[in-house]
Amino acid sequence: MDLKTTPSPLVRRLAGAGILVAGLGAAYLTERQAATEQYFSSLGGFGGPAFAVIGVGLILFKGYRQERLERGEDIARLEGVALLTPRWKGVLGAALVAGLAHFGWLSGWW
Repeated sequence: MDLKTTPSPLVRRLAGAGILVAGLGAAYLTERQAATEQYFSSLGGFGGPAFAVIGVGLILFKGYRQERLERGEDIARLEGVALLTPRWKGVLGAALVAGLAHFGWLSGWW
């Protein structure tokens, strides 16, 4: 695989914007559900903010695959988390923290 198979920056950013809007929408709907019905979707409570952070990452940064290929790295033998660059591990970590924080807030943990 070469760089020609990676999406263009515009496509990546548009996809990121769509994921961001969907994540924020899920978080909002989950908050409304918690406020009006006294229960909420745990998937929406965690996943909404997590996807919103990933969407922001797609808007701001190149994809992990594109970063590695531009540096000339051989990614043929890399799989799963080993493919992620430190930047994308940070984005994933921030997404997990955002999801857990929102879920905890809705659950009344703090």
